Amino acid sequence: MRKLATHVAVGAMVLGSVAFFGATGSGAATAKATTTTTIAPPFVSGNKWLTVNVDTVMGFGSPGVTGGCFLANSFIQGQTVAFRMWGIDNSTGKPLTGTPLTTANVQSVVIKDLPGVTPNPQMTYSTRDGYFTFGWFTTATTPTGVVPFKVIVTLAPVKAVYKTVRTKLNGKWTTKKVIKTPARGAKGYAYAESGLNNGTGSLPSPSQLTINAAA
Repeated sequence: MRKLATHVAVGAMVLGSVAFFGATGSGAATAKATTTTTIAPPFVSGNKWLTVNVDTVMGFGSPGVTGGCFLANSFIQGQTVAFRMWGIDNSTGKPLTGTPLTTANVQSVVIKDLPGVTPNPQMTYSTRDGYFTFGWFTTATTPTGVVPFKVIVTLAPVKAVYKTVRTKLNGKWTTKKVIKTPARGAKGYAYAESGLNNGTGSLPSPSQLTINAAA
């Protein structure tokens, strides 16, 4: 289990690995090296219908937390695990949104396999932050260890869109409605942190979310 680095730590690591070209210690110019780098394909979390991103942060008000939320994947019993989900509706390119927005395109976001939590909680959409959230308030009795959770995201069904066209029938012009965009049923995707990184959305096993015993 490795702890998740914060944005600040990641930035420091990146800066520490940057190589500066074009000058030596004496100030004399040197030729830039030409290299060919093969870039690994980006991790894909989603399917044909939607792209999903999920992370966890330390919820404000947790024991030992005096400031705002920050990225974390290692928690102590009694702390609040705040789940966040955001993404894209691949058919339209628009961000995933929920009620109370009238333009909501997500039907539900459900978290599964949280130990001791029943029924499966639903994430709610924050119009202020622009993503879905859920706070898991762990206690002294919350089981410790790795949490191989899943987040099931379901897109809302879409009605067919029609358009009017002019057509000639028996020598006379008339108008009729034809389908512009076909109807689509509800489409879902299961984000999981319990399988191999095979490009289908699962992260390397085991899950990176861990609950540790309180001191």
